[in-house]
Formats: sequence, C-alpha cells, structure tokens
Amino acid sequence: MHELNNIIVELSELNTHTAFGNNFNFPDNYVIYFEKEQNKELSLYIRKNFEVLKSRFKSKGFNFIYPPLVMCSSKNLEEVVAYYFPQLNYYQIPNLASKEYSEKVIKQAVRIAADGIDEILNKDNFIPSKVDSEELLNLLNYKGSIKSGLLFFNMSHGAIGVSDFFHSNSNQNYELFFEEVIQYLSTEEWGDFALGNGDFSIDLNFLPTYSEQLDDDAKKLVKDIENRLTELKDSGQLLFLIPILKDLLNKQSEKIDFKSISKMEIDYQNKIQLPYFKKEVELSHLTKSIYFLFLKYPEGINLKELSNYKKELLTIYTSVSNQLDYDKMAKSIDDVINLETKAIYTHLSRIKSAFYKIMDASFAKYYIVSGSGEEDRKVLFNTFSITWNNYNTLDDFDL
Repeated sequence: MHELNNIIVELSELNTHTAFGNNFNFPDNYVIYFEKEQNKELSLYIRKNFEVLKSRFKSKGFNFIYPPLVMCSSKNLEEVVAYYFPQLNYYQIPNLASKEYSEKVIKQAVRIAADGIDEILNKDNFIPSKVDSEELLNLLNYKGSIKSGLLFFNMSHGAIGVSDFFHSNSNQNYELFFEEVIQYLSTEEWGDFALGNGDFSIDLNFLPTYSEQLDDDAKKLVKDIENRLTELKDSGQLLFLIPILKDLLNKQSEKIDFKSISKMEIDYQNKIQLPYFKKEVELSHLTKSIYFLFLKYPEGINLKELSNYKKELLTIYTSVSNQLDYDKMAKSIDDVINLETKAIYTHLSRIKSAFYKIMDASFAKYYIVSGSGEEDRKVLFNTFSITWNNYNTLDDFDL
C-alpha cells in the first residue's frame, strides 16, 4: 500500500473471472465504488457529480460504476443467458435468473426513487444510504483494508481510498481526489492500454474459420444478442446478474459443465432436437437433407465429389420432404451437387445460420458443417451421440 497526496493505493489481486467464460468476465476498464464502512461525503459527492465523473473516466477509457445509480432492466435477459449458456436451459436457469433479476430490478428502482425523494425533501441535509457492497466484495474476493473507495482491474488490480493527508486538509476537495485517481489509473505503467476499451482478451471461438457467411437474419440476431450483453457490461448490470447465476448454480444438485454440448435427436417428423439445450434446429427440407447427408459421413465429404452422393441425397430428400413432384426434387438435387451453381454453399450457410441463431459460436461450431472452399467438409459433433427416431427410408443408408 502506498499513499500519494490525496489517494491511497492498495494493490490486491481481484477475481474478475466469473467462471462463466470470457464473455461474462468483468471488463478490465471497470472502476467501481464500494463501501465497507459508509463514507457519506464521498458518496454524496459522487451522486451530485456522477455524470461529470463518468464522462471524465470515459475520456480516459474507463467505465465508472456507482452501484446505487445502476439502472437495471430484466428485458430480454433470459434470451441472453440462454444464448451464451444453452446447457442451462435444461435446468430452467435462464428463466429463474430472469425472475430473480426482475425482483432485484424492482428493489433497485424503489431504492433509487426513495433516495431521490429524500434528496429533494432534504436538499441541504441529504445523507445517502450506505452502499451495500458485501455481495460485490465477495464476488471480487477483495480482502483489502481500505474501507471505502474505488476498485480497479486494469493491468494491476486493487483499491483506491482517501488518504490521511486528504482527511487532514480542512478543504477536502473531492475534485482533487478524483483528478489524482484518474491520473494514477491513466499513467501507472499502463501506457496506451488504459486508452482502450478495457477488454484485451481474445476469444479464439470468434475468429472466422468458416467460409460461409451468416444469412441476414442470423447476423441481425447475433448482433442484437451481442449488443444486449454489451449493455449489461457497460451499465454495470453484470455485477448484479453474476451473483444470481452463481447462486442458482450452487443450488443445483449436480455440477454443470459449461463446456458440454447436447446430444442430438432426430424425431419421427425429422425434427432436429438438442434435448440438453432444449432447442430445436429449424431447417428447410432440402437444407435438412443436406445436413443429414453430412451427419452420415463423419469423416467428411469433399465437395468436388458431391455428385457421387446424388442418389443418397435424393433418397434422403424424398423421405424428409412432403413434396410430390419427384422431377422438381431431382432438379433441386442436381443444382446442389453442381458446384458451379454455388447452391451447396447457400445451404451450408443456412445450416450455420440456424445454429448461430440459437446458441453462441463456441457451441455452434460443433454442429455446423465446418471447413472451407471445396475441401473435405464435416460436422465436428460426434455422430454416435445422435439418436435417430425417424423410422423411414433413411434406415436404408445406416444413418
């Protein structure tokens, strides 16, 4: 611990990894206010100058979080949790998390409203409520000795409090305190890192490894989910959500493996079900037939040799489709196996898009038809984990 003029800095390793993967780790650019013991003057100064302080921190690449003023919203929360953690659907955790979060939203709104009314009625004598930081400090595993101040997570971790020198000064100008805080965070051997967005980890799951692009609907949906997660992070709501998820998981009788993927079931109507994720993969009849063909050949299919599978593909399509026009179906298959039409790439894109619409890329990559160009394409998912309940002509091909 070392003391400057107005601040005291205590370096302490904080737990910013939430055990929910990179997407749900706390951003490195967070600067969070906390109280073990109430600091009326500092808390009141923040309340009165919050927007100015937030803007000043933002100009240096930091996100200043004052928990009592975090505006929470449970809108679409269930969809976000279910998308990034599809295995939690089996235990209905996304739904339960959304309900508990809604209760927390109501309590937070009531607290903000009550403080707001109190501040109006007692303008000159308003004293903010103590900031309840117990849950936050336990979550981040802060064991330090500073009683109130700011937690930071950039290249170093720790807490910043008010120095004895500051307290001994009759002026006690908190503007000088925050100037020194921002100066310290911006220059403490971090160089340009403090000027970034605070998230420098690279998730290899998001690097483009497949040639087919997502269709427009999938792109829009994925972007929407990503924006919702960004909002949870930027607003500070992630600090309220993670404890709820952890508590729900602790109540489960069995340990949940976040790297696990669901087995696949094909029912008598040829619907593709992922029972552990409680998801159905929706594909058109022709696209689904192509997917079934790739599932039959886990070793992969070279697209240059796709014409060799014409008979099998047509048989599958005849079984899956409800069309009666055999010639039209045969023409569709001819288009698919003819690489010059590029129809096969459209269908591979649709397969990829269908999975990306219902789960994060880190899970979808196991189910889509992977590869690029005309080389061998295959599904990474273990096809022995597929249960085929469609008792029809597909059985003739040992699916």
